[in-house]
Amino acid sequence: MSKIYENSLAYLISKKYVNWSFKKFYKEVIVIGKENIPINKPVIFAPNHLNALMDALAILSLPPFRQVKVYLSRADIFKLPKPIVKFIHFTKIMPAYRMRDGFENLSKNKESFSMADEVLLNGACMCMMPEGDQGLEHKIRPLVKGIFRIAFSAQQKMTDGKSVQIIPVGLNYGDFVKQGKHLIINIGKPINVASYYKDYEEKPSITINTIKNKLKEELEKLALHIDSEEYYDSFLTMIEVTNEQYLEWLGLKNNTYNLFVARQKAAENLRIGITEQTDIIEDLDKVCKKYKSSMQKIKFDFATFNKKVPTFTKNIFNYLTFIALLILALPGILLNIIPYFITSQIPKLMKIKFEGFFSSVYYVAGIVLFPLFYLIQSLVLLSVFSIPLWYIFLALPAHYFLGKLSLHMKWKLQEIMQDIRYYIFAKSKKKRFDDLQTLRNTILKHAKYLYKHVK
Repeated sequence: MSKIYENSLAYLISKKYVNWSFKKFYKEVIVIGKENIPINKPVIFAPNHLNALMDALAILSLPPFRQVKVYLSRADIFKLPKPIVKFIHFTKIMPAYRMRDGFENLSKNKESFSMADEVLLNGACMCMMPEGDQGLEHKIRPLVKGIFRIAFSAQQKMTDGKSVQIIPVGLNYGDFVKQGKHLIINIGKPINVASYYKDYEEKPSITINTIKNKLKEELEKLALHIDSEEYYDSFLTMIEVTNEQYLEWLGLKNNTYNLFVARQKAAENLRIGITEQTDIIEDLDKVCKKYKSSMQKIKFDFATFNKKVPTFTKNIFNYLTFIALLILALPGILLNIIPYFITSQIPKLMKIKFEGFFSSVYYVAGIVLFPLFYLIQSLVLLSVFSIPLWYIFLALPAHYFLGKLSLHMKWKLQEIMQDIRYYIFAKSKKKRFDDLQTLRNTILKHAKYLYKHVK
């Protein structure tokens, strides 16, 4: 039986399919800092934890492709039925026990930690989520100590001149649930564990806290970190409302990564503003709460109100475009509607309430159900119309490409429908529209003041 840190042919083939399908799940996957990944060195990837399985797959997609990545995950998933647990082992996941799993189980971590040492000593990579928990808030949560204990344990066994490298990774999702958004994987510079090891031998607790703080600081630079419990919702509102304006103020080109950089800068200004511009922050909090509440009532997102209201001519064009795209999307919709509907209902059937699991469920169900359904449906169609069996090699990719086309058209149709609603709202509810624009302009005014005056 192969070791967990060794490749098998089945694993490599599966990994290739998973990486390909993972990147297709997103409209755009941007990887920054590939040069920071050391070659032929023991590495522990340490990403922020937002989105369940998708976080792990983001790390799996990073180079080098043939290098094995082994994961530590919450132990309760190993209580699932045996076939599922066997598959979990195949995907190179090991259990990590927490206090909530029972004090009597904590001793079982010795086996996992020992195996982690073996993984690192044999040139494979580890991936651990140092926050120890996940959530949908854009912030770095307090880090747990397990990742550092494993790093120092492996370092103790390293030959002279070798060092475990902890790689901070910031994951930034365009949307936690929806397919077709962007994903930014921001890779930071490695933290050299050997440089901390001498201090660790003398003062282990203090040194762990030192390296823990270092990793937290690096993750805060790589992710969107909104550093406020009290003002979190209002700050997030302000960041989304002012995103494109911050881009202009920073003099950056309008692209996905620069928009993320602009959000980071806005979050930093807000963090500093809490202590330096208290009155502005308090007023901004009131305005943002009112604006967000009003937008939720009329069911518009902030991005729509950041646009100019379409003209009458543009609105007529939108109606015509909507009809044309809907007709073009129909073949793909008809071929894919059954697996799409089944996949969309799985979180409800499984009674999953936390949205951070939704995209993981959609992804896993999708890579299984869609190919299976394509095969069954193709065979049925070939049989009904007495078409030679070899046509299946045309039918299978046709399902996929028509489905992909209809999905892109669906996103465009949603955008057009939102613009049509925006036009109707602006014309028919002018007083309410003007009030919302006044609130939005007040947010922009406060944001500009903070941009210019915070140190």
